[in-house]
Amino acid sequence: MDVDDNNGATYKEQDGHRDRPDVRYNRVMGKMSGSVVINVKRPIYQLDDLNEAYANGDADVVVTTKRKKVAKLKWSDAKSVVPAIDWLFTNYKWSEDFFKDFVAGFTVAVLNIPQGMAYAMLGNVEPTVGLYMAILPVIVYSLLGTSKHVSMGSFSVVCLMSGKVVNTYANGNFNLHHDGHAEPTTTTTAIYSPIEVATAVTLMVGLIQILMYVFRLGVVCTILSETLVSGFTAGAGVHVVTSQMKELLGIQIGRHSGMFQVVLTFSEIVNHICNVNLATVLVSCTTISLLLSYNLYLKAIINKRSIIPIPIELITIVIGTTMFQFTTFSKDYNIKLIGEIDRGLPDFKPPPVNLLMNVISESVIIAIVAYSVTMSMALLFSEKLKYSIDTNQELLAQGIGNVFGSFFSCLPFSASLSRSATQYSVGGKTQMASIVSAGLLVAVVLWIGHLFQPLPRCVLASITIVALKDILLQVRDVVHVWRTSKTDAIIWITTYATVVLVEIDVGLLAGVVVSLFFVFSRGIGTGVSVLGRIPDTDLYVDAKRYQRAIEVPGVRIVHYSGSLNVTNRHVFKEKVYKVLARYDGELAPITISINNGKETVVKTRCVIFDLSGMHYVDTSGLSVFAQVVDKLNAAGLTVHVAALSGTIYECLQSPGFGSLHFFPSVHDAVEYCKAQDNSCCS
Repeated sequence: MDVDDNNGATYKEQDGHRDRPDVRYNRVMGKMSGSVVINVKRPIYQLDDLNEAYANGDADVVVTTKRKKVAKLKWSDAKSVVPAIDWLFTNYKWSEDFFKDFVAGFTVAVLNIPQGMAYAMLGNVEPTVGLYMAILPVIVYSLLGTSKHVSMGSFSVVCLMSGKVVNTYANGNFNLHHDGHAEPTTTTTAIYSPIEVATAVTLMVGLIQILMYVFRLGVVCTILSETLVSGFTAGAGVHVVTSQMKELLGIQIGRHSGMFQVVLTFSEIVNHICNVNLATVLVSCTTISLLLSYNLYLKAIINKRSIIPIPIELITIVIGTTMFQFTTFSKDYNIKLIGEIDRGLPDFKPPPVNLLMNVISESVIIAIVAYSVTMSMALLFSEKLKYSIDTNQELLAQGIGNVFGSFFSCLPFSASLSRSATQYSVGGKTQMASIVSAGLLVAVVLWIGHLFQPLPRCVLASITIVALKDILLQVRDVVHVWRTSKTDAIIWITTYATVVLVEIDVGLLAGVVVSLFFVFSRGIGTGVSVLGRIPDTDLYVDAKRYQRAIEVPGVRIVHYSGSLNVTNRHVFKEKVYKVLARYDGELAPITISINNGKETVVKTRCVIFDLSGMHYVDTSGLSVFAQVVDKLNAAGLTVHVAALSGTIYECLQSPGFGSLHFFPSVHDAVEYCKAQDNSCCS
């Protein structure tokens, strides 16, 4: 017997069951002159029937949870731990890539000389430490890392954060407990040099990153969004500028920490303005003007005509060194110079183990910041050039690099934004560029580094300030961010303001807390809407958003998006009852339908939950959902669930939901409701 449901579908009834509906709907695609007709001819499926018909293997679908067998380690797995085995010894194209990598490595090495020396000053250690950071740790990273284009070494923000720890513990007496903690009863007086504190921080940062690798915490970089990192680095840039003001002006001022340290520092600068060394200010202004003029007006023109960028920072250092080597300006005008620079590679020296536990809290922040900055650059290049990055392997590479570096007088290392961009722009292909750069810097440390002793410190400070120009100007991004997303703008402003006014690590924590708050609040928020059907189709859309959509008579379709958990279960229940309540508030739902311009009110007999937007449910959420189903059943309503994922389907396979029918699509559930109640089809 044929049954017509008045909606374009014809069914054949056999033994009381509907079989093979022949459904035809027209969909008009955009502004096309014609229409694309989609013919659908299939049975009405319940989810169990669909699983039985199309699941792989046996007809019965058995949901089981089995432990995965631990695979035995093979020699081939070494490639995942040491990627260089693959790219260097197997796939490296020496004839095609080495020349480009050599040019990129040479360029980066040249940039590393001024930047490394300048950023080491931020870490309150000798300038050559910045060069050491670009040798051994970089070689380790090149062998273990998965990014082909990041330039590792010194980075201003990381060096500044490390320098604050150095300033706290170096060259001062403080009490250490025998197990390394500060203060309790049995204490030992200790005095540490700046480099000893720096290497202790580096070792602890490396150990933390290795521990993060062991626990597969590479996902931590996803917590630090681009907006948060932008606000953080822009705020940290203000601290960098503030720390260099004494070098730029040639004055002696005290160090400040805690809240409003930037404000207090500039306040003290104003109070000592009469003590400014005018000769130092003149050298600083000249250096900054030279660098800015080149970057703003000449750099783009020269780069179009030259394969290798002009190393303006290195040229500036050479000019400054030569000028003060053969003149008496520094003595005549009391200009502070770099001073004695050690010649040769650093000696092997273990960091002071007793200091490790004292610097652990600062090291955690430094480890996360260094890793996140590196990953932001690595992911940027990998997306552009279509290769993959292993976030956890990056933790291992940086962690081992820092551990090795801590035994050879290094600060914690990270990717440099400017050097990485240069390495990419000049055509670097692989990590070989970083190895070449490290090799060239060995020669600089052995035979050239000591020649920079007559260089004024204000020249390096000027190089640091100009290098931070783009980071400082990120403050302009907040206008665009505000127009795009008020939430992201609040995260940016909170992070930036807290970093500038309070402290760098507190600012990062504040940004993370605000970000997680918005994520958490969105998780609590629930989306409940009533769906209507676009006439003559199998499309079901939000009835409020699409005014021409019509509710199916006798059927109320409730769409839910979001997770259902302990935080939002009561909100979910209230919203569901609200869309299912009659005008007088009683739980006896109605369906309002518009047919031929007339509004008809039909009492709902069936409720369909569209759970296509539900991605997670916990035990509390399941309990509340069961309560809602029971209350609807008690009101005489049939409840069905449609379009749920396999994970949610497995969660609902419990005795508390025995009355539910599950369908792969909303349309299957609607047609099933009609088949069960022919009065709704008239």
